[in-house]
Amino acid sequence: MTPGLLGGLSLVAALLFSLIGLGLSGFAHFQRDGRYLEAARRTSGLALLAALVAFGALEWALLSDDFSVRYVAEHHSSTSPLWVKLVTPWAALEGSILLWATLQTLYTWIVSWRVHTRALPGGKNGLDPYRAPIALGVLFTVQVFFFAVMVFLAHPFDAVIPPPTEGPGPNPLLQNHWMMAVHPVLMYLGFVGFSVPFAYAVAAMATRRYQSWVHETRWWTMIAWGFLTAGKMAGAWWSYEVLGWGGYWAWDPVENASFLPWLLATAFLHTSMVQERRGLLRSWNFALVILTFVATFFMTFLTRSGVIQSVHAFGEGPVGPVFLAFLLSVAFASFYFLSRVSSELRDAGEVRLVSREGALLGGAILFTVFTFVVLVGTVWPLVVEALSGAKVSVGAPFFNQMAAPFGVFMLTLMGIGPVLPWRRSKPEAVRNLQILLAVLLIGTLVGLARGWTVGVSLAVGLFLYNLAAVGLMVDQGVRERARSLGISAARALADLALSNKRRFGSHIVHVGVALGCLAIAFSQAYRVEAQKTLRLGETWKEVGLEVRLIDLRQLQEPNRLATVAVLEVRGTSRQGLWAEGQYRPRLNVYRAMNQPLPSPAVKYTPGNDYYFILQQFGQDERGVWATVRVIVTPLVLWLWVAGMIVVLGTLYILWPAGVRALAKAPGGATA
Repeated sequence: MTPGLLGGLSLVAALLFSLIGLGLSGFAHFQRDGRYLEAARRTSGLALLAALVAFGALEWALLSDDFSVRYVAEHHSSTSPLWVKLVTPWAALEGSILLWATLQTLYTWIVSWRVHTRALPGGKNGLDPYRAPIALGVLFTVQVFFFAVMVFLAHPFDAVIPPPTEGPGPNPLLQNHWMMAVHPVLMYLGFVGFSVPFAYAVAAMATRRYQSWVHETRWWTMIAWGFLTAGKMAGAWWSYEVLGWGGYWAWDPVENASFLPWLLATAFLHTSMVQERRGLLRSWNFALVILTFVATFFMTFLTRSGVIQSVHAFGEGPVGPVFLAFLLSVAFASFYFLSRVSSELRDAGEVRLVSREGALLGGAILFTVFTFVVLVGTVWPLVVEALSGAKVSVGAPFFNQMAAPFGVFMLTLMGIGPVLPWRRSKPEAVRNLQILLAVLLIGTLVGLARGWTVGVSLAVGLFLYNLAAVGLMVDQGVRERARSLGISAARALADLALSNKRRFGSHIVHVGVALGCLAIAFSQAYRVEAQKTLRLGETWKEVGLEVRLIDLRQLQEPNRLATVAVLEVRGTSRQGLWAEGQYRPRLNVYRAMNQPLPSPAVKYTPGNDYYFILQQFGQDERGVWATVRVIVTPLVLWLWVAGMIVVLGTLYILWPAGVRALAKAPGGATA
């Protein structure tokens, strides 16, 4: 048995098990027979097993340098380090689809084990037998699509005859930083995870059982959202460390496309609380879940169709039209379902503007509008080219100008929302709002007094304003609990933190978001850079630093040739306070890439990041020279800290006690 044969058979088996699972789900729904549902659950395990064997076969082919497999021959090199070989499955089109399909089978299997064969009160502890067949059927349908694409269009185990003795290796960008072992997997866990809320939504619409779907869907959405957030932060860090431009977000078309489901899911996470608490916005929530899932396929289509050029794209392939057809079919069928049941989803009440639900709805509208802005900016060049043949581009300045007011309004609502009560405002809420506005004003004025720009000063004010909002909410809860139970404030705080993980997790997430926005504001406004060609031993003073080139050496490594500049740096002003040390930026040359790939040397400090890039090097009659670029950017470290805070807050919400609390309390949204 060869890896290629094992992988090919496993893919066919996974496709067959997915088709059988789809058929059994259909029988379970139409025959109302729990035996079919039980069989569908067990089939999901077989599909997962087959997918894992297929994925393992690809790893086997890579680790054994089996160049008779076309994917290995085109994207692998026997000289690659072990970790590169392990991550090569997601280095190109076919392997990435296999990873996606494998994760899809994993999610389907997990969902299948949350199915109950009898209805539970309120149906809150997993899928009831009425909705389960539909939800599993939707997930099996998605599986069928991915495995069919691999079996018929993008087979990762196609053979090469005769096999080459060596391959070019994966995309050099994948080999230049270990973060590529993490970033794609996190992103896929997020994207694939949104299929579960979508399946729950379709099941709720198809069975007209709207009572509990939003509780379970919110939990699944939070999981996918957490993975996607972590994946996007990892991607931003990878971009910062690898691409050599000193930035972390470029408004690249694929970055934008992956941003769309994140924005829509964020909107749903807020409006779902209104449905849980007040029973409102049901149609809105169904639409957001559908759009989030559709947006993940739109991102997949852009990445794999060849219609855009990006460091994230896999180039032209045969699967683009198929993905587009599936995307349009899903969108049409889903909104057809929604239109059929929309009359049953009309809200019985209204959302008051000055209330917590009003702030949550306002935030959701903001996220949705910004989604539309990002979508238009991303596809506009494609539309213009398709209609007129002209080449146009929508660059970072457009998106930055649109993102700035969005950020201000988002941070404003993020602070107001938690301090407002449900339904209508109370005198205490008015007092809290006065405190928040005073903090915002003072923070902004302090920033202006220090000579910071208006935008940065406002960011400082909004950061303090959001911290104050969290502080007010925590203080209020602690005082009420301590007074009612007669316990100390510390005991009341610990009780609240442990008993209401959802509320405290939301506070942690909001603090992380506010900190991230502050870091973005400073790093965008006060980044400085300079570039100079230095000769060995030459010293250069710029941007508060004294830089001396002390060596330029070449290293022959198994998978690349590296040229390393050794720089000795010390600070000459407050800007270079923590810069002192030795830096080794390098240029790596891989066989699969004609151009050298920079690998910057970065020193992270709480104040500034010191970022050195080796641009060029050479030798002439005067000796060796190297062109070095230095970028000093403030507070970038805090952006990564903010990302970790958001992820930790999400984990805190999802901790099992939070799930039990969620299931226990209908309308238990308190954030």
